[in-house]
Amino acid sequence: MTKRAAAAELALGLGVAALGAFLLWETGEIRVAPVYAKVGPRVIPYLVGGIMTALGLMLAWQNWRAMQAAGSAPARGGPEERPDWLPIAAIAVGLIQQILLFEPLGFMPTAAILFFCVAYGFGSRRYLRDAVIAVALAVVAYVGFVHALGLNLPAGTVFAGGA
Repeated sequence: MTKRAAAAELALGLGVAALGAFLLWETGEIRVAPVYAKVGPRVIPYLVGGIMTALGLMLAWQNWRAMQAAGSAPARGGPEERPDWLPIAAIAVGLIQQILLFEPLGFMPTAAILFFCVAYGFGSRRYLRDAVIAVALAVVAYVGFVHALGLNLPAGTVFAGGA
């Protein structure tokens, strides 16, 4: 890893840690009604904030050490190394389609497409398996959000038959 890449990833790690710390700080501002004996609305945000902070600090530490090693070792690679934009584009397409098609298609189809795009972006080329898993994850997420959490997610005007 070049020293410049390690420095960029060090900054990313510190940013993730700062975001986690901000989440922890803001979670403390959540008002909790006395009806919650032990588990209330602060538990999950505290958990997520703590994990984000810890992972960000670990990433920063790892890349700080890589910067130190890059300073003493000969640099590998060069300016001809270019990032692979295909994974980023695949995930971006999945996110954009979900934003644009959420109302007309609904949660499940757009979530399945997003899950498929993320699998493709992470390098999987087993399309049938990924499609089946994407549909299963979308259904599980839909059932969890609608039935377990009581959220109202759109079924989509295309599938609901309405306009």
